Amino acid sequence: MTAAEVDQEWRRRASELVASLRRGGRLSDERLAVAFGEVPRHVFVPEFLRLEVDSEGFAAVDGMVDAASAEYLDAVYSDQALMTQTKPVRGQPESFVWSSSSSMPSVMADMIEELEIVPGTTVLESGTGTGYNAAILCRLLGDEAVTTVEIDPELRRTAVERMATLGYRPSTEPVVDGYDRILATHAVDDIPADWIVWGKPGAVILTDLRPPSNTQVGAWAKLVIDADGNGASGRLMAPRGYFMSARKVPEYADDGQSLPELTLEEHQQRAESMTVRESALAGEVFDDEAFGLYFWRRQPGVWFWQYDGEITLSSDDGSWAQVGKDGVRMLGRDLWAEVEQVFADWQQAGRPPITEWTVRCAADGRLTIELPG
Repeated sequence: MTAAEVDQEWRRRASELVASLRRGGRLSDERLAVAFGEVPRHVFVPEFLRLEVDSEGFAAVDGMVDAASAEYLDAVYSDQALMTQTKPVRGQPESFVWSSSSSMPSVMADMIEELEIVPGTTVLESGTGTGYNAAILCRLLGDEAVTTVEIDPELRRTAVERMATLGYRPSTEPVVDGYDRILATHAVDDIPADWIVWGKPGAVILTDLRPPSNTQVGAWAKLVIDADGNGASGRLMAPRGYFMSARKVPEYADDGQSLPELTLEEHQQRAESMTVRESALAGEVFDDEAFGLYFWRRQPGVWFWQYDGEITLSSDDGSWAQVGKDGVRMLGRDLWAEVEQVFADWQQAGRPPITEWTVRCAADGRLTIELPG
């Protein structure tokens, strides 16, 4: 296609994407709808990773999709997340974990609209990634109102270059007390203390709150920075999408809990020392996402996940438990007893939905959650 034909084609597809999002109840803000229709997503995602999902639900990379692929434009101008980068886990050079993506446009729209941005609002985006979300913000507010930060220098460089080709030049250097809104395009397990420093008193923070690399448990946290700038308070809401965990360093993906590597002999010894007991509390308790979130905040050192009807727990001290139809199998300290105790407290509190929880963030970023009553 000629340059004119390419321009006409992406604009048509962007318009169709906007129409689709609006039919789904998104993009009620006309200014934001215009921004999504006028910022070309393909500039920020010239290629993405094709994923192959096996029968057990695990995804693996199955090649790269670029502009030469017939499926490329259909995918780029659809409401789906596109994986753009993987990184190894520290100490596992042959591994890979998703480390950057272009988020679902519907989720981007939801976050921006939730912040109630108006002309003159200053915004700090944490997690530049491809640069697409920052470009949308620039189109909405102007470059001078937008700052975007990114831990990965290569991602930052590429995103800045791509935005510049479209005439968008947001700042990449945050300032103290500089922002009315702070939004994150990654998940956090606590609020970074820098966000409190960078936001103005009264600024709104919106982020995805969840355990590292855990897609099963989480909530969106919306907080307001205190008048004295020494903390923030707010509430949780049901997540309308989830994000990758924030990386601690640019070289590695954050894969959650780091478990010790064991030899075959050590695995055998652990199997022989396993104990089994019964419990009146079934693993289905974690089907309630609110309880999963509550347990995580009460016991942040216990990692848990669900698969095929069983719940598995582990901790940094090597303790392990698995709960299924045959009871509780465990090693080390009794992790399921900790679940039983937290569940009893949860029951006593009336099992409140997360929308009734109060969130408090100290100046150092540490979050505490209080249940009603």
